[in-house]
Amino acid sequence: MKKYFVTIMILLFGSLILTACQKDSEVTSSSPPKVDLKKEIPIILIHGSGGDTHSLDEMADHLMNEYKSSNEEMSMSISEKGTITYQGKLTKDAKRPIIKFGFDQNQAAPMDWSDLLKIAMQDLKTRYGFTQMDGVGHSNGGLALTYFAEDYSKDNTVPNLRKLVAIGSPFNDLDPDDNGDDLTFKKLTNNTSQLDYFIEKETKVNPDLEVLSIAGALSEDNLTDGIVPTNSSLASRLFMPTNAKVYMEDLQVGESAIHQTLHETPESIEKTYWFLEKYQPTKSEIKLVSKQEE
Repeated sequence: MKKYFVTIMILLFGSLILTACQKDSEVTSSSPPKVDLKKEIPIILIHGSGGDTHSLDEMADHLMNEYKSSNEEMSMSISEKGTITYQGKLTKDAKRPIIKFGFDQNQAAPMDWSDLLKIAMQDLKTRYGFTQMDGVGHSNGGLALTYFAEDYSKDNTVPNLRKLVAIGSPFNDLDPDDNGDDLTFKKLTNNTSQLDYFIEKETKVNPDLEVLSIAGALSEDNLTDGIVPTNSSLASRLFMPTNAKVYMEDLQVGESAIHQTLHETPESIEKTYWFLEKYQPTKSEIKLVSKQEE
């Protein structure tokens, strides 16, 4: 428990640096009108610990304005008691809408976030008719989506998670000693209880799910993004490849590959866009960082 508390506090501190100056100037609408968008697949953007609905603004802006993935966006957040608040609304003309999602209790455990995410996605499906969704999560946001992918893959009350992008997500927590420094790993030095949970539930993953894990390393000799060990971000290879349809890894190396802004780098945004919009697999595929570098 002590180790997990340290994990949350470190991630919270990193995210608070980014969000301290952000202000919410949007008009809040707690109950936007229902619109039939069942043919659309929304892109759900989820922040990390300490973040909010603005944390992935940079990615949302590029997906909308540079890459033209979507023509409408809105924000929604949920309290620890399950109260949902919308900021903005979607219209009948929305194409591939972007939904910036936030947790009011933004330092809670990712497993708890997953339960709240289910409640929110149930409301989205009821309100807009979405049957599928793509999810992009930074840090613990990626963990929340992973819990969601395993725990609710057969729940017809929520949209089916089609694609999952996890950016700098600590699948095996934050201790470097647990994760080692060999990018070709087939197992880690020590599995945390969180990673064991993902492995235990791996067969629950939808066999049509497509997964991209993006990790950062400050240098080839310093396998960490400053907070999350690189191999912890890549530990999804221990449970996703044999269960999901597609599993891919992307490694960014250099001073810009720091945890707090890994989701904002041009490389992350471009790779996410490609994976969400351009990549259309015709068969199952696995691409690990170790194999890409050979």
